[in-house]
Amino acid sequence: MIHNTPLDYLNAKIEENRSNVISFLSQGTVKSFEEYHRLCGIVEGLDATKNLIADLAKRMETDDE
Repeated sequence: MIHNTPLDYLNAKIEENRSNVISFLSQGTVKSFEEYHRLCGIVEGLDATKNLIADLAKRMETDDE
């Protein structure tokens, strides 16, 4: 995959990590509620990070105009 910008690269890596965690969760091998809760928190954090990157990209685009 070609990454046009550093933000594209970050988004791709975040999505890769998110997919890995979700894949692990879907296998049903989580050993405890605490582990499940931690993994859901990771997904939530990655989603929040993607939103921040999207906001930054919009701001950068606006600043360029």
